[in-house]
This record gives sequence, structure tokens and C-alpha cells, in this order.
Amino acid sequence: MYRKDLQNLLKGNYFPHFFALYGADDFQTELFASFIKEKFGVDECLKLYFEEYDFARASDYLASTSLFSEKKLLELKCFKKPSKKELEALISLCKQSEDNFFLFELYDESSKQNELEKSFENNFARFFKPNSAKEGIELLSLKAKELDINATHNALLFLYQNFDENLYLASSELNKFAGLSIDENMVEKYCFSLSVLGFESFFEQLLQGKDLRVELEKFLENFNEIALLNSLSSNFYRLFKINLYAKIHGKVDLKELLGYVPPPNVASKLQTQAFALSLAQYQKIFFLCLQSEYELKTNSKLTKKEFLISTLLELSQILKNKKEFK
Repeated sequence: MYRKDLQNLLKGNYFPHFFALYGADDFQTELFASFIKEKFGVDECLKLYFEEYDFARASDYLASTSLFSEKKLLELKCFKKPSKKELEALISLCKQSEDNFFLFELYDESSKQNELEKSFENNFARFFKPNSAKEGIELLSLKAKELDINATHNALLFLYQNFDENLYLASSELNKFAGLSIDENMVEKYCFSLSVLGFESFFEQLLQGKDLRVELEKFLENFNEIALLNSLSSNFYRLFKINLYAKIHGKVDLKELLGYVPPPNVASKLQTQAFALSLAQYQKIFFLCLQSEYELKTNSKLTKKEFLISTLLELSQILKNKKEFK
């Protein structure tokens, strides 16, 4: 099922005891995992995240009885899907007892997981990255509701745009307002902004092939490597959508693509940037960003700042070598 189907399922009285979440947007995976755990309402939870996963420990937990709780939840977060045999064994333990619950979160942006869906017997949700500002604001609205925040539409729109459509950064700022009512003025007054650091200028200089090591030092004083990498990815994805839309439709409709109409000078700049890159360059850029994000998240021995500088140097080479990627 997709996000809308999951939202409808969460509103009902019945929810399956075992469920899987995966797809191309980790933010939605984390957000809806939180909603599902609240729906389960368990007394006890064993969390096994990434390299902590051990099948024997997971199965023993569900198979054993507890003196201190009735309802038990096993929550697994993985980059790589466990074997079909192991997943189905854990699911079977949930079927044997109505007090057992299993939530599986796969943080892998690969293609459709047919085997995973079959194992979970359609008790799964697959997520896609937001296609428009409207969809992004809907997700921020869900996060605001979780934090008991009464936010105006303009407040959420300002937050979404101000953080370069990065849902992780925008939602982290929402934590400041838990339990409050907020409008656009409050967000502007109290929220740190990527624009303060001149991200657009940083991105333009990157496209122009300039040395960014000094600027990078300033950026990393304020937010981490993964947040910066995600911002770069979302900017390139926005340009890619414009480029691809023009190739398909023979025109550019920024309102349909972005969910709003930017000022004429911004619209012109976006189109110039979008058409300056070939589809082969976009492909190489997205592969590099995903590969770099994976390394940053999984390699604990990595010197992150130096690794990010190396990634940017490689990215600069892709941007410069237009002939190679025609």
C-alpha cells in the first residue's frame, strides 16, 4: 500500500500485528513508524537497529513469555533486508500470539521489494519522496500534529521552503514549538535558516566549479554532513525534474513541478541551471549522493568532514566534464 492507504488504515480500529515500511523517503519511514508504534500500544519493546540485528535474539524475544508485560513489540531497522526465512519466522511468532507485534523498517532506496511484500502478506507501506510543496507541507502537518503544534499553512510553507524542502531539517525545527500555536512570523523569528548561510550562493558556486572548502567549513559549523548532502540532493533533484519535464512536454510549468510560482528571476535561474546538465550527469550525481550518504550513515570509522570534501571534489568533476556525460 501507499502512504494514503496507510493513513486510512491507522484511522480504523484494526491494525495488523506485523508491518513493514520501506521506500525512497526515510523521513516518512521514521514518521509513520512512530504512528504505528502508538497504534500498537505495547508494554514492552525490543529495538534492534542496523548492525545490532541478531535473528536468535529477535526470535527468542517474541517466543518467550514476560513476567512484566503482556504486549511485546520487536522493532527492526535495517539497511539490508534479512533473509526471507528469518522474516517469515518472526512473522509466524506474531501470528501465534496476539500479544506479539513486529515492525520492520528497511532503509534502502532500492526498487520495489516484491519478496518483502509477499512475506508481510500485504501488510506493508512503500514511500516516495514528495513531488510538490503541497505534499511536503502535508507531511510537515502530520509531524506538527504529533508534536501537538497548531501551525498555519503559511508557517509550514515558510518552514519547508526555508529549509530547501529538506523534511528532516524542517521537522527538527518544529520540535522547538511543541504544544504551541505558530504562524509564519514565529517561524521566521525563531528558526535557524539555510538561507542565512547562503545555501543558494553555495549551490551556485558549486555549479560554477569554484573552490568551496572555506564555505564548507562555515556550513558544517551549523549542521551536519548528511543534512548538507540531503540539501544538495534535493536541489539537483529539483533541477532534474525541470529538465525532464521540458523534454517530455516541450515546456516548463514550475507551478506544477514545484507547487508554487517562484519570482521571475528565480524561475529563470532554475531553468538555466537545469538545462546546463545532461541526463547522464544527473544520473552520476544521484548515484554519488546516495553512495556518499550510505557511507556516512554506515561507516563509523569515516572522517566525515574530509569525506564530504572528497565527495564535493568528485561532484565538481562531474559538473565540469560535460563532454564525458553527453
